[in-house]
Amino acid sequence: MNGTIFGIVVKESQFKMLRNCVLLLMTVITLGQAHAGILPETPKPQGGEIIGSWVAEKILLNAYVPSGLVQAVSPLTVEGEINGTITFGADGSVQSDYKTATNISAVLLVPLSVAVHDTSQYTGNYTVASDTHALTITRENENPLNYTYTATADSLHIIRPLLLEELLASIPESVRGLAMSALSQYVPPDDPIKIVITFAKATDTGTPSMLTGDFDGDGQVGIMDFLIFVEAFGTQRGQTNFDPKFDLDSDGTVGITDFLIFVNAFGKTVNG
Repeated sequence: MNGTIFGIVVKESQFKMLRNCVLLLMTVITLGQAHAGILPETPKPQGGEIIGSWVAEKILLNAYVPSGLVQAVSPLTVEGEINGTITFGADGSVQSDYKTATNISAVLLVPLSVAVHDTSQYTGNYTVASDTHALTITRENENPLNYTYTATADSLHIIRPLLLEELLASIPESVRGLAMSALSQYVPPDDPIKIVITFAKATDTGTPSMLTGDFDGDGQVGIMDFLIFVEAFGTQRGQTNFDPKFDLDSDGTVGITDFLIFVNAFGKTVNG
C-alpha cells in the first residue's frame, strides 16, 4: 500500500510540474518574450569532444550581457541566428564557413539599435585546453580566435566574447565615441558581453540532426519536444539522469532559462 501511495505522489508531482510548465509556455507564447535571447548568467564552458562536422541552419543565437549593462540600457532585446558549417579534424585542422547575425535594441538616453553581422570563412588549425575548455583557432596572417566551448553528442556551443568595438561598429562614427564611453562603465574587462553560437551535429547528408530544442530529432520543435524537456526539468550536472543536451544555456542546471530558450525556439523547423 505504501508503494501505491508513493506512486500516486510521484504522478501528482509530475502532473503539477507539467501543468505549471504548460501554463508558463502558453503565457510566454501569448505575451511574447522580449528577452528570450539574453542569458541571465555568463555561460559556463564544459568542453567535450569537438571533432566532427557541425552545422547551423537558422539556429537561434543567445547572448550574455552583464547585469549592469542590462539595467542601464533597459529595455534590452537581443535577436540573432547562425547559418553555416564548421568542421574540426582529428589532425587539428579546422574549416569554417558560417555567418552570424546579431541585432540588439536598447534605450540609452535615446533608442539605440545595432547590428553585428559576422562572416567566419577560413581554414586553419585549432587547439583545446582540457582544464579551461578554451578553444584557440589560428589562421595564416590573422590574429588567433579565442573562444570557449561545450560539445555534446548532438550539439556544439561556441562561446565568443563580443567587444564593444565590434558591437558599436555599425553606428555613426559621430556618436560612436560617446556610446563607447557610456557603455564601457557597465562592461567590466573580466565580464564581457558573450554570444553563444550553437551548431548541431551534422549527419551523413550534411543536414542538422537537431535544432535547438528539437530533442526527438524530427526536424521541428513541437509538443513532443516539450514533453521530453519536462522530464529533464530540474536536473543538475553530477546527477545520473542529467543530460547536457537539455541544458541549453550550459550553466549546469536544466532550469527556467533553458525553458525560455526552448520557448523561443518553439514552432521552429529545419526549413525555417
